[in-house]
Amino acid sequence: MTTNVNRRSFLKLAGLSGSALVLGFRLPDESVMLAESSDMPVINMAQPAGDFVPNAFIGIDTDGTVTLIVHRSEMGQSVNTSVTMVLAEELEADWSKIRIQQAPPDRIYGDQVTGGSVSMSGSWGILLSSGATARTMLTTAAAQTWGVPVEECRAESGVIYHDASGQQAGYGELVEVAATLEVPRRADIQLKDPSEYRLIGQPMGNFDNADFVTGRAQFASDIQLPGMLVAVVARCPVPNGTVAEFDDSGARAVEGVQDVIEVYDRIAVLADSTWAAIKGRDALKIVWDEGSNTDLDSAAMRQELVDQFTAQVEGLDEGTLGAVYDNPYLAHATMEPMVCVADVRADSAEVWAPTQDRQQALSIASRYSGLPANAITLHVPLIGGGFGRRLAVDYVAEAVVVSQAAGAPVKLVWTREDDMRHDVYHPLTVQSLSATLDGPGRIRRNAREGRGVPTGAWRSVGEHITALGNECFVDELAAALERDPVELRRGMLSAAQMAVMELAAEKAGWGSPLPDGWGRGIAQHSTFGVTHVTHVAEVEVTGDTVRVHRVVCAVDCGQVVNPDGVIAQMEGGIIFGLTAALYGDITVENGRVLQSNFHDYPLLRFDEAPLIEVYIVPGDRRPSGVGEMGVPPIAPAVLNAICNATGRRMRHIPIRPDDLR
Repeated sequence: MTTNVNRRSFLKLAGLSGSALVLGFRLPDESVMLAESSDMPVINMAQPAGDFVPNAFIGIDTDGTVTLIVHRSEMGQSVNTSVTMVLAEELEADWSKIRIQQAPPDRIYGDQVTGGSVSMSGSWGILLSSGATARTMLTTAAAQTWGVPVEECRAESGVIYHDASGQQAGYGELVEVAATLEVPRRADIQLKDPSEYRLIGQPMGNFDNADFVTGRAQFASDIQLPGMLVAVVARCPVPNGTVAEFDDSGARAVEGVQDVIEVYDRIAVLADSTWAAIKGRDALKIVWDEGSNTDLDSAAMRQELVDQFTAQVEGLDEGTLGAVYDNPYLAHATMEPMVCVADVRADSAEVWAPTQDRQQALSIASRYSGLPANAITLHVPLIGGGFGRRLAVDYVAEAVVVSQAAGAPVKLVWTREDDMRHDVYHPLTVQSLSATLDGPGRIRRNAREGRGVPTGAWRSVGEHITALGNECFVDELAAALERDPVELRRGMLSAAQMAVMELAAEKAGWGSPLPDGWGRGIAQHSTFGVTHVTHVAEVEVTGDTVRVHRVVCAVDCGQVVNPDGVIAQMEGGIIFGLTAALYGDITVENGRVLQSNFHDYPLLRFDEAPLIEVYIVPGDRRPSGVGEMGVPPIAPAVLNAICNATGRRMRHIPIRPDDLR
């Protein structure tokens, strides 16, 4: 899956002149650099370590414009901003002269999977080295041009200075000389001391904000191609079902419908507009062979597992505390439903895929089109939310197959109903926890998932489940031992974890009185073992309703690149997790998902959002990720707060009215 991005291809990709300085240099494998760090384990979300030799690309044009090629997908987590800040920091670039562009899928960029919150942590060393290498070459070029010692030259904001002689030159003036130099070895470049950072650690907002506000931002839904058709697909409502027979006469009679194509186990309607394609699909008459999954029933799955675990808990020895917790199937409900644009021709193809895994998307496009990967150009536009859903690339396969069958460019569009009923869901999970009460030691945990329903990565993956059980159970353990939940955790948490919890407790006024009917709950979780987050939730329970008024968050994510980004990700994770805690529930009956849109799968609304306060613990260890880390502790914090307010223990989400009566 290598597209061989050489100098000529990079110049074309970045829109630079032929005289630009282009760096495509070989750097140490980041997996090795991670392994050398004592405070952080290797998190490998894709191919095994050693399969890739990571690279970073920087282009500088003769007018001083710096183009940074970003190798991770931008889906609202501000990776365009944070990656650019790190590269620009060591490059000493002029922020006003930076432009960014998404990288194509290519092994030279290393692991390009955007998942596991490793976009920054997994490329921190490479990004710093890339910027420092370019800066070193430009400084050397200036020294050679002026005939002065290189150690007497310094870089600042896109300019090289020789203070002793008063000479200076912008990066654009030096690129032709710099391009002739040999790329220095890693051992020969000097990284900045963190005390010298002028970008890293500063609040920088979002690089793409101006494009969002002005409408220049381009998502896959915005793409228009000459002769392009819009495709909407009919899929069997039961997983793995197929088409038995169909009548497309009604669909073909809809104005604007151009064709109806059977592809594999589904039917695609192609039209001049999205509306015509949707109406055409509605007019199809299909008899489905629903296969063997028609007996799938989420309520029955849940009850069977709950009964099994409850029997285990009831059989525990006296003096042992046990509890059972359960979590339903959950949808991703991204604001932008799945969409992909494909133009498959006889000997080549071009695909616009809003994907979190561009290398997998390219592989799928190659497999389903029959074209070699190097004949396919894959673009990654801005993504309207991912949350793990776009690690799957089923919509890419559909677009490629339909375009090839139609012999035309196709924009394949999923409706909200398609997205809700054909997701790869967070799994239904039931778990039991137990611990002895004679000085709580190790908490034992067992968990099982439902089967048969398509599942996949969901923001924070299994960490959401782990935190729900562990943090609710610790609260129950504290109550059984008549101890304060914060104090009990002192013997359970590391010093770093406890520092985060104490900060959140202090800022939340832990132990201070609240109005009648209000409660306060706390939960701590270290997602993937690297980023420590504590939430304190303040809730009000009135009758059969619960309102979350305030959430205090403390986070330790190591070196902070962009504080604005950290705060935004914590806020977003809290809102995402609150939606699951209060409303999230995908139910399956007769093999079918019952929910279809936001009327029966509601999201937290603006007027329901709590006041959120985020406090960042300063750190000097390498960044450890924030994208998923705000999600896991919020549901247990809320459940613990409800118990504090009412005395009632809830061991499942979502919270139901009957739980509060």
